Amino acid sequence: MRFIDELYELYRGHLTRDEEDIVAVVVGILAEQTQDDLIKLVNEMDEEELFHMVAYYMVEVMKRKVAMEIEEPSISLH
Repeated sequence: MRFIDELYELYRGHLTRDEEDIVAVVVGILAEQTQDDLIKLVNEMDEEELFHMVAYYMVEVMKRKVAMEIEEPSISLH
């Protein structure tokens, strides 16, 4: 994805292998984008990039749901 390539080149000297640094950069950049900007990015993706983005998002959401369920087990009425 060209946007990621450009973002990487812009921040490559500032990034470490620390995931928090990468998350901070990505979240900061995305926070500045409008919905139209984000839709334009998605429209520029090829089919494989779109598949991986949606798959990654769905996996992360499912992991959060499972984690929340484990942390707050439902109350059983027996």
